[in-house]
Amino acid sequence: MTILEFFKTVHPSVLAAKMIFRHLQEHYPVLKIADIADTTSGGTPNRGMPEYYNGDIPWVKSGELKDGVITTCDEYITEAGLKNSSAKLFPKGTLLVAMYGANIGKTGILDFDATTNQAVCAIFPKVDISREFLSWYFKQQRIDFIAVGKGGAQPNISQTIINNASIVVPDEKVQKAIVKFLERIEKGDGIDYDFFIPEVLKDVETIYKYKNSYVTLSDSFESQLTQLENLNQAILQEAVQGKLVPQDPNDEPASELLKRIKAEKATLRQAQGKGKKEKPLPPIKPEEIPFEIPENWVWCRLGEICEVNPRNKVDDEIDAGFIPMPMVSQLFGVKPTYEVRKWGAIKKGFTHFANNDVVIAKITPCFENSKAGIISDLPNGIGAGTTELNVLRGNQYILPEYVYAFVKRIDFLKNGERIMKGVAGQQRVPTDYFYNTLIPLPPLAEQKRIVAEIEKQFAKTKQLKEHIIANQQATEQLLKALLHQAFEVKEMEEV
Repeated sequence: MTILEFFKTVHPSVLAAKMIFRHLQEHYPVLKIADIADTTSGGTPNRGMPEYYNGDIPWVKSGELKDGVITTCDEYITEAGLKNSSAKLFPKGTLLVAMYGANIGKTGILDFDATTNQAVCAIFPKVDISREFLSWYFKQQRIDFIAVGKGGAQPNISQTIINNASIVVPDEKVQKAIVKFLERIEKGDGIDYDFFIPEVLKDVETIYKYKNSYVTLSDSFESQLTQLENLNQAILQEAVQGKLVPQDPNDEPASELLKRIKAEKATLRQAQGKGKKEKPLPPIKPEEIPFEIPENWVWCRLGEICEVNPRNKVDDEIDAGFIPMPMVSQLFGVKPTYEVRKWGAIKKGFTHFANNDVVIAKITPCFENSKAGIISDLPNGIGAGTTELNVLRGNQYILPEYVYAFVKRIDFLKNGERIMKGVAGQQRVPTDYFYNTLIPLPPLAEQKRIVAEIEKQFAKTKQLKEHIIANQQATEQLLKALLHQAFEVKEMEEV
């Protein structure tokens, strides 16, 4: 979490709390949490002992701390689980703080007696300090805890970090006034301008303005970027419907083009020693056709005009039988850098591709995110790589840029998502989808006009996108500077 993410996502009351606690530290003696409270953590009974679980003792985990009162929990342990672990039973009203993971620094107040796991720190005040005041302290301290706890597989803080955190404990009257002021903001009742610290009022009002302006601007930037993406999608849709460029009656009809494509594919199969005829694809039914196309276009299936996941044949000229293998990410817009491996070791079990092939990620979430690209600049012209790709190889009668435009459409992605198979997180689009999907085929001359127009239109939207992003970044840099000055929090990287 960066300071901007913190600023945008937290409630204005938390921002106000940070301003207040900063002011307090400038005007009151600063203590450590260890000076004013005892801390301890819970534990996890052995998961291999079923008799330790499904009892009647609530067992709260760090993910259940949501900066409010904890009224329920997901799991319960038994007396045996409590006695044979480091778990402890904490009384109703105990203030808890999450120490691990995405919930780091979040708080909760128990509404019942409960145990916790080791990722939760329990706070027991030793001095006259209200639970509500202490809770607001931890809410506003979260960004500092995240900064300290960053690094490793997940952000962590320890009881030592909590014990060493600086805090101010004013008298009871001041504590109550601060809690009342913050609770009013939290409820959406606005700022109480009778608050006893006028300097803070000015800062809080400024932060309010920053937040409102930033959220409005941020939402506006995101909306503009979404509209640009929608415009790109509209361009692609018009392209495949024959609406992007004018028709030319002198173009050879696509039906003749399709005949030549099929003849060339048959000749290629024969040259590769595949004597059997290619398995015929199902005939196109009228109810399958999603939209009208120009008269000189033709509907066909993607597998009719492209080879799906073809196998490469190695030429004798390839040095020592080695072949390049780029990373998957490098196939989708990053300039490729290749390692080479022996062809014999990767001949089977890997996706094969060549220059001008269209590659598409077929595993979630890359497929839904429209990860696709056109292969280029391969040493020796061919390569191999992950099996998480589907490859569409055209020919002299179908431009790869046109196929690429077709598969980048949202309709192609959504239709593929609907038939994904596999377990959650590793679902993949069946290969048959790439064979059977209907594609409108334009004449070759019109394909060239379409591709040229798409490039022209996309150049304009790219320029607009870069302008929006530049404004977005400038706004964020200005706000960062203002926030660092206001909060005095060190910059954090993504966690």
